[in-house]
Amino acid sequence: MIRRDESSDSTPAMASTAKTSSVIYEADLRRRIATFPKDVLAWFALGKYLRSVGRLVEAEEALRKAVTINPGPPPFWEELALTLVDLGRLDEAYTICDQNLRRNTDSIQKRVAELRKLERSADSQYPQETSPCVACPEYTYYGCSRSTDCDAIVRWRSAMANVMPTSRNRS
Repeated sequence: MIRRDESSDSTPAMASTAKTSSVIYEADLRRRIATFPKDVLAWFALGKYLRSVGRLVEAEEALRKAVTINPGPPPFWEELALTLVDLGRLDEAYTICDQNLRRNTDSIQKRVAELRKLERSADSQYPQETSPCVACPEYTYYGCSRSTDCDAIVRWRSAMANVMPTSRNRS
């Protein structure tokens, strides 16, 4: 195992303060990667650092390695997309954003589709205790827009009056 030189400061803030510190920071990251080739955070940090110093092609390679090891974290994809923008490859950056950074909207779209399906099925299958006004297109938040009782609500109220109280209040 390779020993890390503890006398070097390898924090990102200190790496940008002086040229020697940045060289030490990059060397430390490369040493970590040589020791642990699947250290996704080291690959990500190296790619981010290389992008910050303008070495964009190397940054892209390091960030692609990070997303290959672990494609889950959105910051990895964001940094790769920003690197591609810096390289002038906008179409590829947009593709990465659409495919990897918009995962939450997929679940939202799925949930909306499920709710619409539930709404369609509910239009014809209301429980006995549910008012038919809810399915009426003239029903608003404040109640029926007709301002009078329709036939459906009269039939529903009479049916509900015939339901025995013991069957409605079961525990």
